[in-house]
Amino acid sequence: MSAFSLGQRFGVNNVIIPAGGPATIPCELDFRNTGRILIDGEQVVSTGKIEYLQGVYIDNADNVDALTLTIQTTGQRIVCPPRSQGYFSILAPNPPRIVAETPQAGTKVLDLLFYNVPIQAATWRVT
Repeated sequence: MSAFSLGQRFGVNNVIIPAGGPATIPCELDFRNTGRILIDGEQVVSTGKIEYLQGVYIDNADNVDALTLTIQTTGQRIVCPPRSQGYFSILAPNPPRIVAETPQAGTKVLDLLFYNVPIQAATWRVT
C-alpha cells in the first residue's frame, strides 16, 4: 500500500457571508493574442472593492474549447466545458491569483463574474 502525507494548510474564503455585502467583479478575458492570462485579484481586495472571491460565473457559450482556471496558491483547477456556462466555487486565499487558459483564437473574448457570496455550483450546455 502506498502512503501519502497531506501538505501545507491554506485558509480559504468559502461559504461566508461578507461583512461588506454581496458584490461581483466583472472580468473580460481576451484570448485573441494569447492562450494564457494571469488574473491578479490583489488590487481589488487591497482597495476594498471586494473582500474575497468565493466563486466565478463563466460564460463559455461561444467558445468551442474548454476554459481552465487554476488557482495559484491551492492548485485548484476549474474546467468550464466548451459551449457551456456555469457557477463554480473557488478555493483561494487572499490575494487571489488565477491563471486562465484556453486555445488562442482571433475572436475569443470570454466574460467572467467573480463574486463573494456562496452560490450553488451548476454547469449547463448552451446550444
